[in-house]
Amino acid sequence: MLARVITCLISATGVLAAAPTLPFKADFSDFSSATWKTHGGEWSAEGGELRVKGGAGPKALLDGLEAGDFVLDVEVRGESDGAQAGIVFRAADVADGVDAFRGYYAGVSAGRNLVMWGATDPKWRTIAARPVEVKPKQWYYLRLKVTGNNTKIYIDEKPITAETWPVFDGIDAAFAKGGIALRALDGDASFRNLKIATYRPDALARSYTNPVQAGCADPMVFRHEGKYYAYTTYTPDFPRMTRGIRLYTSTDLVDWKDEGFALKNEDSWGRSRFWAPDLVEKDGTFYLYYAADERMCVATAKSPAGPFKQEKQQPIEPDSIRIDGHIFTDDDGQRYFYYVTFKEGNEIWGGKLNDDMASVNVSSLKMMVKPDQQWERHQWPVTEGAEMLKHKGTYYLTYSGSHFENPEYAVGYATSDSPLGPWKKYEFNPVMKSTAYAHGTAHHCFTKSPDGKETFIVYHRHSTLQKTEPRALSIDRVRFVPDPAGGPDILQIHGPTSSPQPLPSGAR
Repeated sequence: MLARVITCLISATGVLAAAPTLPFKADFSDFSSATWKTHGGEWSAEGGELRVKGGAGPKALLDGLEAGDFVLDVEVRGESDGAQAGIVFRAADVADGVDAFRGYYAGVSAGRNLVMWGATDPKWRTIAARPVEVKPKQWYYLRLKVTGNNTKIYIDEKPITAETWPVFDGIDAAFAKGGIALRALDGDASFRNLKIATYRPDALARSYTNPVQAGCADPMVFRHEGKYYAYTTYTPDFPRMTRGIRLYTSTDLVDWKDEGFALKNEDSWGRSRFWAPDLVEKDGTFYLYYAADERMCVATAKSPAGPFKQEKQQPIEPDSIRIDGHIFTDDDGQRYFYYVTFKEGNEIWGGKLNDDMASVNVSSLKMMVKPDQQWERHQWPVTEGAEMLKHKGTYYLTYSGSHFENPEYAVGYATSDSPLGPWKKYEFNPVMKSTAYAHGTAHHCFTKSPDGKETFIVYHRHSTLQKTEPRALSIDRVRFVPDPAGGPDILQIHGPTSSPQPLPSGAR
């Protein structure tokens, strides 16, 4: 909760001036030294706007105010390419200099299309960063909701409402309270319409916190007769053993039961490395696709619970079909098969699945995407784990980029008018990216809430911030929002989260 500072300040004129308290509002019709203490740069207020020029990380501190839990709204603008504008909060030791404070900072970088959250304690560390379009000389609405160890950070061209999703919803416990300051970096910046109030969020009657199930990775969730079936890579014995495909079941996406191996290695071609399953149903038969010894295979069962068995123990041909198989059924009933092969790194290919469900139309095979962007090339060039969504006639090929062991493992997507491309990668990929509170957040699928009203991404994350295995299953909300530029709707993910979230709608 925000602390009401009782002490008084002595202004430059020697007159006693009360320290700012909450709620606080600044329309910047003036800029009083009795309220603000500046550190670096040239600050001026005119026409309801506060502007700072020059300086090395100039800051304007609300003098005497200490904040713990609060909600803050402000409009920010970077005046040139690379210029940052943002808020220092829960801060102490604020002084002249780039990182001359102890506390948190959240802001935007104009032209670099970046939103960031980090802390100096005592050196700068990034907590979360993500690409979001931020233009120079344009106002953006910035909102912070800070309570306990949870910070939610919103940024939008339009006024932020209850329907706006945060860019970050994360946890960090380094600082419990401190000062609030406006900050610029790498160029001139402007601020207007600052409002700060105490904040106490409504308690969640029922909630979940990620991760929701340990010991599994590469999840594929299939819903059948009111039950969710999660087929996964079994990570406690990863990487070389993995003697089958593990199954977990749930009725709410949150509480999971370990059902053991739905497929055992003795019932399949291959000896080990059973990875990244996918499942579809046709005419009462369930087809489980998976990698074994880095070749794609398919097994069948009469129940989604298995046991699955590969009747003809051989991999799918050609031998370029390696790992991470995914089946997409289009509106006309044609099924498409997507997979990863190893060429210029991990590339995603796709083609038509034949009616036998066990072979592909080789003449239809094409490369979908390859790792040709920086975010896809951490530790190894990787695009993998394809998942397909169709929305308003547009195909969304979602995938994971960078090596799965790297903290930068992330989710992006490309769009097309055809299930086999050509594909255009989203300009501001990745749309879900690892953070300091959740590493390795990728390789995913999508499913609906129990009542069908919400869409969830189901993905894995690293065991800890220092250790990859055993990976763990997590869930977060997904939606489509209109593209201001008039392109296909934007796929938006509220995640990765590590703070309490409302249960999926319809969960009992």
